[in-house]
Amino acid sequence: MARINPFSLSFDESVDNMSISVTVRKREGDDFTDLETAEFKLEDVAEELHPNITLYGLKQVISDRCSQVETGPDKLAAMREVFSQLASGQWKKERVVGAPTVSAEVEALAQLKGISIPDAQRALRAYAPEQREKIMANAKIKELAMQIRASREVAEVTSLDDLAA
Repeated sequence: MARINPFSLSFDESVDNMSISVTVRKREGDDFTDLETAEFKLEDVAEELHPNITLYGLKQVISDRCSQVETGPDKLAAMREVFSQLASGQWKKERVVGAPTVSAEVEALAQLKGISIPDAQRALRAYAPEQREKIMANAKIKELAMQIRASREVAEVTSLDDLAA
């Protein structure tokens, strides 16, 4: 039988002093007890490593926020969407239950070609990764994807009350 680890870590980030506090916690029943905390300040890291840390952090943020998307063209499109959000200054995106799981780029491709989203996904899978990247970088797709993202943000939720009665 696998042993359950009673310990967990808690991370707190402070932009004000550019540090991360890590606390080791131990589960005791339904509660946790903090055992030990360490603070790691960016200023204490050799300055020549700051660019490496920054790029590693960017990679992790983009990867983590797209972890639910299967590797393929949709994943790269999702990563572009996360980067676009970060580039606009938005750190957190409000999570919407039932939000579209397909990228705006794939939806744009489907609209441009007049096909269904599953057909667009199948069509993309028929191409090598380099070709898929070129297809998804098409100016028409990028422009329509921006419009789709904007419309998703302001779209009202359709009531299904009549079906729940």
